[in-house]
Amino acid sequence: MWLYIILAVLVVFVTIFITLYVINYNKFQITIIKISEAEENIGMLLNEKYKLLLKIGKCVKKKTKETTYDELDNLKVEELNTFELNKELSKYDKNIIELVDYNKDIKFDNKELKVFDDLSNVNNDSVAAIRYYNDNVVVFNKLISCFPSNIIAKLKRYKRKDFYSNEKEEIFEILKS
Repeated sequence: MWLYIILAVLVVFVTIFITLYVINYNKFQITIIKISEAEENIGMLLNEKYKLLLKIGKCVKKKTKETTYDELDNLKVEELNTFELNKELSKYDKNIIELVDYNKDIKFDNKELKVFDDLSNVNNDSVAAIRYYNDNVVVFNKLISCFPSNIIAKLKRYKRKDFYSNEKEEIFEILKS
């Protein structure tokens, strides 16, 4: 009789353990898929931003003789990860906007203005994609930090992921404590 009770308790514990494992493993997998999708979107948007900045840089160079954007042509895009590329392209984007705002006498035709609009749309889409990425990284990093999912993280050797901005990292640290 005791043997059956011990076996039943053991089966219940094993069932609970397996259920918790599967639930938490699936949470990791869903979050990893979302992060991968966001990374792909960010990469695609950054490549599009790069192309648009090249077009705008050539146009601005023609109109102002500004040589700052020659460095953009020499940027080794394929050697940079998305974090570094985002930082570099944002720097050039900011410089172009400042230059155009500062030089009000520069006139652009409709085709050139369309490129500026396209860049604005890509920037808006990038902000949304980065926000989506950061939100899912918060979830992923929480799963790594919290019991019982941290056990799966250790078994699978998952490591904390980085954010695109320090703002989200500070929020995560607040949530963690």
